[in-house]
Amino acid sequence: MKLGKLFWTSGSILINITIGIYIYLSSKAPLNPVERHNYVNENWDIYGMHWKVEFLFMTLIAIGALYFAFKLKKISWTIISVGQLILLSTYPIMLGGYENTSFELSQMANQMATVIFVFGNLIFLGGLLKLYSADTYLKHWLKWTAIALSGITFLTFLITFIGVIDWKQALMIGPLINVLYLINAYYGTKLKIE
Repeated sequence: MKLGKLFWTSGSILINITIGIYIYLSSKAPLNPVERHNYVNENWDIYGMHWKVEFLFMTLIAIGALYFAFKLKKISWTIISVGQLILLSTYPIMLGGYENTSFELSQMANQMATVIFVFGNLIFLGGLLKLYSADTYLKHWLKWTAIALSGITFLTFLITFIGVIDWKQALMIGPLINVLYLINAYYGTKLKIE
């Protein structure tokens, strides 16, 4: 039990570090797509390592979610687990599709990874919305904060997935997701599992 909670909680905290690094790296990269592709390849040691570390942290979250799904037998944890497993499939695409590839191939990899990432988050956040809507562990104000954050982020990923807004516009909710991951970490410490 302790290991499952540890994986969920530590992964949820540590993923915030990689989100911050991603924002920093994105701010340094050129806006022109071809120049950006070249920049990523020139700095592949940093980008490749970043995505590998993020892959590890997301795997910790997935293992914790799967553990809760099996132990608690709640549909919300199953949905969260499925979302995490979908999200994990983006990392091999990024790691294999960017380094020393043509611009066209990297663009295709980027589009594939973005669609999978948006869809995986849509499922993951839908599971969190279900989880927090039925929560009995958190204080009332924190429960409603978690419901609001998971609801807003779920709707943002939904309208991104159906094409109302693009991925760059969706990134504006990044700080809300950071806070939600911290609530997820705290929630993991509060769970009581027999």
